[in-house]
Amino acid sequence: MRENLIPVESDVNQYLNSGCKIFDIGISDLFHRFKVFTLLTYCNINKRCGHCVDKIFYDLFLIPFLGISNIHLFLKAQFEKAESDKNRFYRFLENAKHNWQLFLLHLSFRINKEISSESTKPLFYVIDDSICKLTGKLVEYASYIYDHVSGKTVLGYQKLVLGIFNGSHFLPIRSSICMGKRKPNKKSKSSKYKKVPKSERISVDSQGAKERAEINESKLKKVLKMLKVVQKKGFGANYVLFDSWFCFNSFIKQIVDLKLNVICQLKNFPKANKYLYKGKLYSLKELFAYYGKSKMRMVKKYQYKRSIMTVTIPNSDIFMKIVFVHNEGKEKWHAFASTDEKLSAKIILEYYSQRWSIEVFFKNCKQYLNFGKEQMSNFDSRIACDALVYARYIILTYLAFKDNSGFNSTFDKVLGKHREKTFGARLLLFFFDKLLYIYNE
Repeated sequence: MRENLIPVESDVNQYLNSGCKIFDIGISDLFHRFKVFTLLTYCNINKRCGHCVDKIFYDLFLIPFLGISNIHLFLKAQFEKAESDKNRFYRFLENAKHNWQLFLLHLSFRINKEISSESTKPLFYVIDDSICKLTGKLVEYASYIYDHVSGKTVLGYQKLVLGIFNGSHFLPIRSSICMGKRKPNKKSKSSKYKKVPKSERISVDSQGAKERAEINESKLKKVLKMLKVVQKKGFGANYVLFDSWFCFNSFIKQIVDLKLNVICQLKNFPKANKYLYKGKLYSLKELFAYYGKSKMRMVKKYQYKRSIMTVTIPNSDIFMKIVFVHNEGKEKWHAFASTDEKLSAKIILEYYSQRWSIEVFFKNCKQYLNFGKEQMSNFDSRIACDALVYARYIILTYLAFKDNSGFNSTFDKVLGKHREKTFGARLLLFFFDKLLYIYNE
């Protein structure tokens, strides 16, 4: 009698086929308002035939709101016996022709135009990377990377992200996967890994081939490429924020050449970075020991000491204001810098604190949106999954902006609404199946 039972199709597809809206709070309306499906076609994210890209994208987009941690578990739950239905999702993700970077650029530009139009605060480009660990040594371009948080070397990817922050909301604009120098040398005996590598099978003009060609480039070079693209698009930020890892003089010079100002934390790199002060070159540590320490003054309101100096980057006409900060009772001091020397020390520290927005972004993506949790060995699939995570974050950020609420509360609201709907639909279909089963008996 089991052949008489009606299979339960994807919950998302049921809503689309019945013409109902997916969410009561308006995610489906946002997709139409910002012309997301038209944008997918423009970015070459399409199919020649078969299942509609719109439905596939919707299904994949909504996975975290079903309380499912990755695509594999979603497909196992929804299409347990239908292999052909499963394969359409994997083929969609593995397509090397899909330009997910262009999709992310245009989507974030449209949303940023809306949420920043009412803000009077300055816009900031924010740069940082996060490590996503992997469990399989056969994952394409996986490498060993030192994790500063755990203090250990781990197998995984470095996800480099450039975003924009308007003082209230952060949006990712561009991203890139970075690889370490040491790679796993394990080889599989499985026949599926003895095929010709995909990098040799795809077109050299495809987006996947371009991403692979850039995989070994340094993070600094990738960031400069990203900044040139977003400047050309016209996002309108004037400051670039980053931590001490990126604070090389050569990198700062190249950013200033793009007509952008830098605000960053400095680190003592005596070989790479020297600063010209009173006609002599000093490292950061020497600068603090000879001049900065003696100029320290207490800021009573915040209970810390600070000193201010204006230096020149050697072999350039770039002036940089450095703010040394020392907390009472602690030995370690910190240095922050800005190429906009007109800014006061207070504003420099206040602007630099906006960099924390990207740390919150990475935390929310990992905790709520399945960032780095996909178990796929294909490099193109990894890029597509990251783009889906960023798209979810962008849409939820816009909903939080419209509701004047936080990201976490917006996610919980969407999750709760969708769980109610999908549970109701599943329960109703279960009773229909039982009635049909009794009727056929």
